[in-house]
Amino acid sequence: MGVKILLIDDEPMMKRMLADVFCPPDFEFQAAADGREGLRMTYDFKPDVVLLDIMMPGMSGWEVCQRIREFSAVPIIMLTAMGQTTDKVRGLDLGADDYITKPVDLEEIKARAKALLRRAALGEQTACLYSAGGDYLVIDPIARRVRVAGEEISLTPTEYNLLLYFITHPDRPIAYAELLDNVWGPGYEAAVSNLKLYILYLRRKIEPDPYNPIYIVNERGVGYRFVRSPLQEK
Repeated sequence: MGVKILLIDDEPMMKRMLADVFCPPDFEFQAAADGREGLRMTYDFKPDVVLLDIMMPGMSGWEVCQRIREFSAVPIIMLTAMGQTTDKVRGLDLGADDYITKPVDLEEIKARAKALLRRAALGEQTACLYSAGGDYLVIDPIARRVRVAGEEISLTPTEYNLLLYFITHPDRPIAYAELLDNVWGPGYEAAVSNLKLYILYLRRKIEPDPYNPIYIVNERGVGYRFVRSPLQEK
């Protein structure tokens, strides 16, 4: 089987052109005509790269990108006629990996998709492991894997990004707004209830006792603090 490419775009012409570019045996290409179908196919097809249009009827590409990032870390290239810098920044903040303005060069799309695949496979060779509590909690940013007490655990992309932000900013108070801005992106500064729900999910997966947390602790009226070495301190 070739590399799996999913196009989410309501333009039939774009589907036909990209089907010719991402053809067998090197690629397996599928397309969705709207955002809801694209979300379903992302979950079922499990593509290696998603090509996502922004201007679609019903669910916009912005919302599709955000929804995909709730359950998948698949590389996303946004395709759009909107070329303003603010639009590009918004797409990247929502979790997109690259951004190409229409009219597109088909070979450029192919080259960028291959570059994202190489980046996902190899990662940065200089990246290091992050750990807390000795070897109790270990994050491998290259492989995007997390081990707790020696066992690998499964995290959603949002849970992973939240934990990575905590472990790379340890031993200091982190405000709700800082977490929401850096993990969820602009526009979520007031979504504290959403953040608290994900803190609960994360505590259930990493804490020895989720109801008496020692890693992600509350900072009353401020936010949270990630304690790097709680077991040694007790």
